[in-house]
Amino acid sequence: MSTEGIDINALKKLKDVIGGDPEDLQDLIDEFENTTPEIMEQIRAAGSAGDWAALRISTHSLKSSGRDFGALQLATLCERLEHQCKAEAVTDAETQIDQIGSALNAARLALSSIRVADV
Repeated sequence: MSTEGIDINALKKLKDVIGGDPEDLQDLIDEFENTTPEIMEQIRAAGSAGDWAALRISTHSLKSSGRDFGALQLATLCERLEHQCKAEAVTDAETQIDQIGSALNAARLALSSIRVADV
């Protein structure tokens, strides 16, 4: 099941892992919304500096969060760039980072519209 680019089954799994409380799930979603802009800034800074090690770490972090919250497009884009960083074979970092930023914005918007009581 998917709603506006978010895999609801991933959210259900996350809710189960944390004990099934919708308020706790909402707290995690709020934390995702509050912390991911900083991670995105780290990604942009590392990309601009050509610091592939820092970029790999930041994209790995955002990939994991994206998967946990069902933002599969975000996770896929981060994973691709993470692997390129690990192989030291990054191509068109700026474009990829812009795509990740767009996917993150879409995920944050979609998550904000989901009623956790319905998950």
